[in-house]
Amino acid sequence: MNDIKLTILYVEDEESIQSATKRPLSRLCDTLILASDGKEGLELYKQHKPDIVISDIKMPTMTGVEMCKAIKEINPKQHFIFTTAHSESGYFMDAIELQVDGYILKPVNYKLLKSKVIDITEHIQLKHKYEEQRELTEEITQLQDNLLFVLNKDKKVIFSNPKFLQFFHVKDTSEFNEAFKNVADIFIKNNDFFYPKENRNWIEDLKQEKNEKRRIVSLLNKDMELHTFLISIKCTGNTKHCILTLTEVTNLTVEKDIFEKRAYTDELTQIPNRAFFEEIFTQEIARHQRGNAPSCLIILDIDKFKDFNDTYGHDVGDEILVGLAKIIQLNTRATDTFARWGGEEFTQILPNTSLDNAKKVAQHLRQKIEEHTFKDGLKVTCSFGISEFKVDDTKKTVIRRADKALYRAKENGRNKVEV
Repeated sequence: MNDIKLTILYVEDEESIQSATKRPLSRLCDTLILASDGKEGLELYKQHKPDIVISDIKMPTMTGVEMCKAIKEINPKQHFIFTTAHSESGYFMDAIELQVDGYILKPVNYKLLKSKVIDITEHIQLKHKYEEQRELTEEITQLQDNLLFVLNKDKKVIFSNPKFLQFFHVKDTSEFNEAFKNVADIFIKNNDFFYPKENRNWIEDLKQEKNEKRRIVSLLNKDMELHTFLISIKCTGNTKHCILTLTEVTNLTVEKDIFEKRAYTDELTQIPNRAFFEEIFTQEIARHQRGNAPSCLIILDIDKFKDFNDTYGHDVGDEILVGLAKIIQLNTRATDTFARWGGEEFTQILPNTSLDNAKKVAQHLRQKIEEHTFKDGLKVTCSFGISEFKVDDTKKTVIRRADKALYRAKENGRNKVEV
C-alpha cells in the first residue's frame, strides 16, 4: 500500500475489541504495537515514535484524551485516530480541541478505519517526498557554481544559494533584503550591459530579452570588485515567483560557443536537434499567445524508412537522412525553424504563417523530396502533418494534432499532406 515503513500504535483496554481489531490493522502497516491503557501507550510511544496512534478515548489509569495531550506535547503534528462510543460525548468534546485526524464509532467499522489509515499514510508519503525534494534542492543549490536567487511577487529575495550569499557577504536572505531595499540596486549602470531602467518593469524587460548578449549584467562583490554575469530568468505562473541565475562570464572563452553548438546540433545531419527545437517552440508558443499571429507546426516522416534500412542498410539510410535535411534546408525561410525530431522524423515551425500557406509550404517540400534522386538512383517520399497554433495551446497539444494529421497522411496512402 505504501513505500514507507509504517508503524501504528493501537491502544485499547477491552481485550476482545483489541483482539478483533489488531488483525485488520496489522495488514495496514509494517509494525503494529499494542497497549492496554493510556499510560502504557504513552511509554510505548516514547520508545517507538509510531507514525499513527489509534486509541480508545475512555480507558483506566490514563484516558485516550490525556495520552493524546501528552503525545501532542512531544510531537504536535502526531497523527491520531480516536475510537469512541456514543455515550462518551464529554470525552468527544475534549478530543475535538486536540485536532486529531479522525473519530470512529464503536463497534469499529474496519472499512472506514482502513480508509482513514490510507488517507493518513498518503499524507505521510507526500510529506516524506516533499522533505526528500527539499533536501535534494538544498544539495543541488549547494553545489551550484552560479549565483541563484528567487524573487517573490514583491521582488524580494525569498531564497538564494550559498554562492549568492557569499558574493554579497550576507548570512541569509533577510540580511540581503535589509542591505538592498530594492534588488534592482545590485546591478551596475552600464550602457553596454543590461540594467534596470527607471520607471520600467525590469523583470518583464529581462523576460522579453531573448538575445543572450543583451542579458549580460555587471555587479560589485563584497570586496568592491566588478564581476560580469550572464543573467537568466524563469518565472512561474501560479506563485508569481521568479528564479534568476547569474553565470560568471568575466573569463568567457570560445569553448562555451563550441559547447552550445554541440548541444543544439544533430550529430548526423548537422541541423538543429530536438533540444534546440524545444527551446524555440516554447518561445513561439509564448509569442503566439501574446500577439495571436497565425503560426503552424509541420511534422514530416520518411515513408517506410524501416523497410528502406532493412533493404539497403543503415549507412545508406543515414546518407538519405543527411540528403533530405539539405533539401529541406535549401527550401526553408530564414524565419522558420527546421530541426530533426528523432529517427526519420523532422519538424518545422512556421511563424506568421496561416494554415493554407503552411499547407503550400508542405506540398512544395513533399514535391521536392519526391522528385529528388539520391545516391545510386534511390528515391524516397515523405508524409506531412500540420497543426495551427491556437490561443490556449501548449507544446503538447500542438504536437498531438500534427501527429494525428501525420498518421492520417500515412493511412491515406503516404506521400501526402494532412492538416
